[in-house]
Amino acid sequence: MTVLRVVGAAIVADGAVLAARRGYPAEAAGRWEFPGGKAGAGEPPERALVREVAEELGCTVEVESWLTGLSRWRYGAGERELTVALCRLVAGIPRAIEHDELRWLGPEQLGDVDWLEPDRPFLAALEHRLLDGEPLPGGNVGGAVRIGDSVRRPTGFWTPAVHAVLAHLAESGVPAVPRVRGVDRRGREVLDYLPGEVIDVDHEQLSEARLASLGRWLARLHAAVAGFSHAGPWRFFAVAEPTLISHNDVAPYNIAFAGDEVSGVFDWDFAGPTTAEHDLGHTAWSAIPLFRPIPAEEAARRLKLFADSYGIAAETVLDAVEPRVRLGIEGIATGIAAGDPGMLNLSAVGEPERTRVALEGFVQRRQSIGAALTR
Repeated sequence: MTVLRVVGAAIVADGAVLAARRGYPAEAAGRWEFPGGKAGAGEPPERALVREVAEELGCTVEVESWLTGLSRWRYGAGERELTVALCRLVAGIPRAIEHDELRWLGPEQLGDVDWLEPDRPFLAALEHRLLDGEPLPGGNVGGAVRIGDSVRRPTGFWTPAVHAVLAHLAESGVPAVPRVRGVDRRGREVLDYLPGEVIDVDHEQLSEARLASLGRWLARLHAAVAGFSHAGPWRFFAVAEPTLISHNDVAPYNIAFAGDEVSGVFDWDFAGPTTAEHDLGHTAWSAIPLFRPIPAEEAARRLKLFADSYGIAAETVLDAVEPRVRLGIEGIATGIAAGDPGMLNLSAVGEPERTRVALEGFVQRRQSIGAALTR
């Protein structure tokens, strides 16, 4: 009996897979499949798959690996055999050329569509791959992945308290805050994915417009948490005489921008009791940035812009920098000693010694920045 080789493409992007709905023939119309098609006689399966995807979707893919198993069924007088490959997009945007609809599906959405029978045996292995997600840039302690329009992050003893903060901010209408969706089957918290550009402060500098937007956003955050309380427990280092509960790590690596405006603030696992001054001091350290030896006049100008946008004296923010950074150094060291996975990730990139050295440089520059503020 003749066996015809059929290849399918599980095209994965941002932790979601592309499903295609058939418009014909009548017995398949309305059902979903992996795009692909028949391999020609002697045609390597990878080449056949790239060709078929280009014809059906108008884009270029690259085969990364093949999902385990195969699917075989009778078709007319012969048989067809389907294998499915994990693929990534190389060029172009998929278009429904030979299908009537395309849809990106996350792992929990694979069962939302009516798959053709030959494609179903591959769904379990595909679900496992999709749950791995795609690692996200930004952040400092690691572990966050994107799956479709969601972010998955490891949980800890602090998670219930952090979720209470996020729920309060959602009710208060604070923008650029992720919504909590629950916990996935791997025990990770599921949050909204917040799109935007994340700046690498080791190589770039926030524009003054973005710095001003950040000051305004922090003012709105602090106004929203005034009067909010929660017993914890919290992951963040203990602050003497806290006055509010806040993010505690509002820094460029945890912020996305759309144009000049803050569009997302993520990594809320360090949320906890603090003071507005501590929050502002940490943001100034990372966003002005005061951890780098920029000229005193420039540092003073940017610091004043940030403080004015928030509505506080620049001198107050400058005074808060050193105590907040020292608190962070102590907290990271304590977390490393306790085996906190996030703190161990920081240790792998040279913390807290790297920050300790940067702080010594800031202390030497501190007086000249303060003098520039008065001119």
